[in-house]
Order: sequence, then C-alpha cells, then structure tokens
Amino acid sequence: MQKVWTVVDTGLRPADENIAIDQAILRTTGEGLTGPVFRFLHFQECALLGYHQSAAQELDLDFCREQGIEVQRRMTGGGAIIFDPTHLGWEIVCPRDLLPAGDMTRLSEEICEAAVLGLSALGVRAQFRPRNDIEVEGRKLSGTGGILDGKALLFQGTVLVELDIPRMLRVLRVPAEKLDAHAIASVAERVTSLRTLLGKTPAVEEVQSALLSGFREHFGWRMDWSASLPDAVWDRFPEALKTIRSAEWLGVQDRPREELPFRQAVLRTPGGTLRANILWDTFGKRIKQLHFSGDYFIQPRRAVVDLEAALRNAHIQDVDGVVQAWFERGQIDAFGLEPCHFVQVLRQAVA
Repeated sequence: MQKVWTVVDTGLRPADENIAIDQAILRTTGEGLTGPVFRFLHFQECALLGYHQSAAQELDLDFCREQGIEVQRRMTGGGAIIFDPTHLGWEIVCPRDLLPAGDMTRLSEEICEAAVLGLSALGVRAQFRPRNDIEVEGRKLSGTGGILDGKALLFQGTVLVELDIPRMLRVLRVPAEKLDAHAIASVAERVTSLRTLLGKTPAVEEVQSALLSGFREHFGWRMDWSASLPDAVWDRFPEALKTIRSAEWLGVQDRPREELPFRQAVLRTPGGTLRANILWDTFGKRIKQLHFSGDYFIQPRRAVVDLEAALRNAHIQDVDGVVQAWFERGQIDAFGLEPCHFVQVLRQAVA
C-alpha cells in the first residue's frame, strides 16, 4: 500500500527552532517512528549557513548583531542564504527508498522537477538548473539541498516570494557600498522573486497549493494536511533544540575571517569593462563566491550566471579550464570578450 505523506505547516519560528525540528524529524524517520513528511517552514529574519561554512567568513556578523538577525547553521550543505517572513521554505523528510533510485545528483533533479512543476502552475516559466537551483529565464527563484542520514533523507528548498537585494548583499559580506548601481542591478538579473515575476505578492496558501500539486503530479504521492507533526517528533524536539542552540553547533566549522577576504579587480577589454568581486579562500586557494559585472554584451543572457556557478569553489589552478569549457559548451557570443579576459580579471582580484 502506498504511504500517505503528512503535510504540515509549522508556522513562523526563529531559525534555531526550525533547524531543531529538522533534526528531530530526521532522527525519528530514521528510527521508523514517523512516516514521510512534507513540511512548510517560515523563518523570522535570519542568516542560514550551509553545514560546512564558517559564520565569520560568510557573513557580516557585526551587521547581523546590529540588525538583530539570527545566525544559524543548516543541517544541509550549500551556501549561506537569507530568510525572512516573506520567504517560504519547504522540505521533505522520508525513508530513502520512497524516492527514485540514483545518487544525490539524480535525486536532486527529480525533486526539483516536482517543485518546478508546482511553481509553473503559478504562471512562471520555472526550470531546473544544475546542481540544485530552480530558475526563471536565467534568474534564481529557489535554491535547494539535501542530506542522507542512514536510511532517511532530508531535502529542502526555498521560494523567494519577495526579495530585498541590498540587504541580502549586506548580510552576505558583499556590502552594497562596495558595489556600484550597475553591479547591484546586475545581481537583480541573477535572482528574482514571485512578486517581481507576477507583479504582485501571491498568497502563501496559493504557493503552497501549487508546490503540493507539482509533487503529487510528478511522483503520484497521496498527501494529507495535518494540524501538527507526529508526537514522536515533538518528544525529540527539546533535545534537538539544546544541540542547535549550543556554541559547538554554530562553531563547528569556525575559521578566521582573514582567510576569506573580499577582493575586487577591473579589467578594460575590447568587449567592455569587466569587473570581478570575489570572496577568496586564502587557505584552500579557492574562489568561494564571485560576481561578474561591467558594461559588456554577452549572449545568451544567462551565460555569466552559469559561469559564476561553474567557478564557485574552483581552485585557482583550475580556473583556465573551467572558463574555456564554459565558452565551448555554451556557444558563447561575448562581442569581444575572450576566455582569457575572465581568467585575467580573476587572477588580478586574487593577487
């Protein structure tokens, strides 16, 4: 008999409570105490680190303290994200064998395609972008990520219903005052929200209903709303919350901020001005985050977004190959910009 998924909305909560619920559900699922769960999450304003990230390196902690922005660590990997009450979180927690076979890459694509189907029902042209993003016409609308813990899977995503780009950049250690107006506008071309796409802010219930319809259609799941999570989850919640609130949890990946400086470079090329802003991992010699901007022309429009994704976490020795492969694979028309120009501006920023 097909298992019925419990659908629950756990309401607006501080980040530590939401992460503790994640931990509690994952453990009870792994122990066979709970069935498959589809949860909607709402966060008070916070900055969420990926599990493998350092708070000092990824975030402007002074700004977070001044603004009362909670800093917390997710159980899943990936990059730091900003959450506020206008964003909607969703996640599935279930035994691994309830989902199609394959590695995490294949599984991410399957789950994201279900979310894409649901978001498209709202009237946006959503599509999956490897490794784990959902985009609309080249602009990111949703990020996702997941983990396996024994036989249990937790996979979660966001939907940007509204978006404050300058504040997002300020929290994520890319201060708006270090970026000119053109650069900030260029960030807006990489990230979007349902409000921007639809010209209005959709009701939360409308977005939730659309997402659920996508998962039902894609996987054929039976899904029933519930007033609350199973009792077994709440029994584990106090212990999980104690763990999540501990200094050890937030500091598990601590590294000094000095190892991840913010660096910039500008290069004049025959194709226009090319600017690179990067967070540079001096310890690992890797580009952790980057953003290209300038007065250049390039086709297809989303090409630079894909290049930024390909270069994220790349070792400096591998930059030439990554850029060259991007040009060849994407059939790029850069109107005078060459692969060597992107490599040169990155090396200048590093130096």
